[in-house]
Amino acid sequence: PVVVLTGPADVAAAPGETVTLDVSSSGDPDGNRLYFSWWQYRDPGSYKGTVTIRDADRALASFSVPADARPGDTIHLIAEVTDDGKPPLTRYARVIVTVRPK
Repeated sequence: PVVVLTGPADVAAAPGETVTLDVSSSGDPDGNRLYFSWWQYRDPGSYKGTVTIRDADRALASFSVPADARPGDTIHLIAEVTDDGKPPLTRYARVIVTVRPK
């Protein structure tokens, strides 16, 4: 698959703000069907809480920056895109959200 991130890979958002995660322009040169999974990559992020990603199994997802996130915290989100080829192939994209003051 070819993963195409719509919008910036680095985003600034305040607590309570909704962030859109979009890889809907992704495709597969072989014409295979794509499956999507968005997840939080906690290790590199400085925000240690868990975020809830809405529509995490779709190309277009979103989440709200948690109220307890502090300015300067980072939240890393991964788009995992897998095709249904033989063998299935997976590619990734990362969005880094830096929390800004309200």
